[in-house]
Amino acid sequence: MERRYIKIVLAVVMAIVMGGCVYDFEPDSDQLQGLDKPLVVIEGDIIAGGTTVVKVGFTQTVFEGIESEVFYDFSGVTAWVENQNGDIWSGTVLWNYIEINTENLPMNGKYRLCVSIPGRGEYRSAFKEVCQSPQIDSITFSISKDRQAVQFEVSTHNNASDPLYCKWSFEENWESNAPLIPYLRAEKNLVDNTIVLKDLTETERIRRSVCYSKGVSKDIYIASTEKLSKNVIYKERLNSVAATDRRLSSLYALTVTQTALDKEAYKYWEGIKASISGTGGLFAPMPNEIRGNIVCDTNPQENVLGYVNVTTQTTIRRFVYWQEHAIYSHLCTDETYPPDQWLDLYTSGVVPVRYGETEKGVVNKNEVYWASATCADCRLYSNATRPDFWPEGR
Repeated sequence: MERRYIKIVLAVVMAIVMGGCVYDFEPDSDQLQGLDKPLVVIEGDIIAGGTTVVKVGFTQTVFEGIESEVFYDFSGVTAWVENQNGDIWSGTVLWNYIEINTENLPMNGKYRLCVSIPGRGEYRSAFKEVCQSPQIDSITFSISKDRQAVQFEVSTHNNASDPLYCKWSFEENWESNAPLIPYLRAEKNLVDNTIVLKDLTETERIRRSVCYSKGVSKDIYIASTEKLSKNVIYKERLNSVAATDRRLSSLYALTVTQTALDKEAYKYWEGIKASISGTGGLFAPMPNEIRGNIVCDTNPQENVLGYVNVTTQTTIRRFVYWQEHAIYSHLCTDETYPPDQWLDLYTSGVVPVRYGETEKGVVNKNEVYWASATCADCRLYSNATRPDFWPEGR
């Protein structure tokens, strides 16, 4: 969650209709306590058998706006994991997070996260046992009846007697290829203010037509079997992608990470999700009312946003070749324009794509097809290099 927005309601409008009278709601001082200064935000689970990643930040004061953005600040911050025996696993501050090697964490211990923030104090989560995450059974997708969207789902289960509580995050990688393959590029002749067209080399053509992009989940995805007869979570919905989205244009990979939760952690994320989504209704808990399991040693009454779980993770990746499903639809077209319009096209950002051909297949350099730059140059919207795990020949 690089830039999570936490909705903080500034004013609660409560109308109590009794005998035709309406009473205004005025929060008392206790309800406003702590809302006039930034809240500490600590994100990250202790991952037994893997790497623990911790982010520490502050919200803007809620009186600055309805939505309060989390700003991450690692100046002088330290973090470590410790068990009940006092053993410590120290963290390393990297670019925008703290990394702790917990790969060899014994599974039979209890652990907590400790964070020291200059000027604020030391923050510690509650000691917790390790929750074992079951394997992910599958990643599936469903195409809507009107073929205008694709819904991704995840399934998992375990054979334990206690209910299963799960949280998911994911990473997306896809080929964000240009809908139109470019064969030409335009240059402006500064002498006579005309446009000169040149053929692209094969390397230049590939760079403009084959690109890669990636993204990460930003919403909260959770589910439980608490009210089910079996510990089976079947086709729990993850992200939905529209048919016009470039993610459905070519090869796509969805990498899902599953984290096991205990009931307390699940209830915390359930409350946060309801608050952020706005579906919790008038009486849904506000973020400042949703207490996690992190306490400040110097000020135990301070409200801290965040919940640290101790868990293992399981991961699965699925590739989808969208050409096989013919879902993607784009609005890109190229059109021919006479030479006297090429300068205006070039100035407005339209690019040449290809020459026309005669009925006998001979190239006609007086007929040139032009298109929007985003239709013929994927570098304008790609944000990643080719992933190491991408299939060869792609």
